[in-house]
Amino acid sequence: MAETRRKKQAAGMMHGRAEEISEILKLLGNPQRLLIACLLGEGEYAVSEIEEKLGIRQPTLSQQLAALREAGVIEGRREAKAVIYHLADARTRHLLDALHRIFSPEGLAALAAQTSPRPRVASSAGAASFARVAPQGAR
Repeated sequence: MAETRRKKQAAGMMHGRAEEISEILKLLGNPQRLLIACLLGEGEYAVSEIEEKLGIRQPTLSQQLAALREAGVIEGRREAKAVIYHLADARTRHLLDALHRIFSPEGLAALAAQTSPRPRVASSAGAASFARVAPQGAR
């Protein structure tokens, strides 16, 4: 009973924040922005370092950094001629941590070990109910 109530409350919370969550997922749905956010989750990097580590050329990198900055996911500070960026949004950090746990080789192995095939339930009605296997020799 308490489990059902907790699930309904969680569903209600998600319903109320679906737009916000969807926007974060759309933003990180771009592979280049996702890679940038993951890198900045590890620490601070100058634009030139991000370009070198990820292989994203300057014009594209600037465009993706601007999108992440405008969404409040990252922040930058000027240090001499360089701009140093870091991940600024705690929600994004938690999301990236969860993605890493799920999609790292260890996480994928753990998921595979937990996943068991669903038991097949025979239906008394349905399209395939006419196919019955008779024991050998009973034909």
